[in-house]
Amino acid sequence: MTMYKCRTLLNWQIVVVAALCTLLLTAPVPTPVQAAELAGVTMADSIKIGGKECSLVGMGIRKKAIIKVYVAGLYMENPSKDAGTIIGTDQARGIVMHFVYRKVKAESLRKGWREGFDNNTPDRSGDLAERMKQFEGMFTEPGLRGERVLITYSPGEGTTVVIKNDNKGTIPGADFAEALFAIWFGEKPADKGLKKKILAK
Repeated sequence: MTMYKCRTLLNWQIVVVAALCTLLLTAPVPTPVQAAELAGVTMADSIKIGGKECSLVGMGIRKKAIIKVYVAGLYMENPSKDAGTIIGTDQARGIVMHFVYRKVKAESLRKGWREGFDNNTPDRSGDLAERMKQFEGMFTEPGLRGERVLITYSPGEGTTVVIKNDNKGTIPGADFAEALFAIWFGEKPADKGLKKKILAK
């Protein structure tokens, strides 16, 4: 091979390598889906609620005595660690409940919601009380380990309950959403430890 041909081949190889490097540097790089983990339960860093991107504020474990019942994750359109803001601002927000106990009876779930409403919203109108009963009535099956409940609120639409990917319906009213989120973040939360963990800065 002549010196001229060697130089030509070398120049061609340099051009190819440079082109490949440029392609690799400019090609879109897949962004990994980030997630948070607690007690073996993984939750996404963000979810869509009513078309709004809502970020994970924090995670906590709901306990009954020493029993771990579920891992909860709070999502908000405008993340906040302030309980009053979480309860009262009219923005997209939601709770993911991932059951870690082997079986939570439907009756126990309904009783827990009822006690939560009574403790944090004792003075309520008849209309709000009816919507609370409607919400409780959506929990007709036990919560089994590994199953998830998604409870989301979207301004102007209401609070939607999805149990095991089954949409149970939407309850209207910002007042209902406030009463519901007060169960976790009100003055008398169902689990002080869960509230403290989620709101930890």
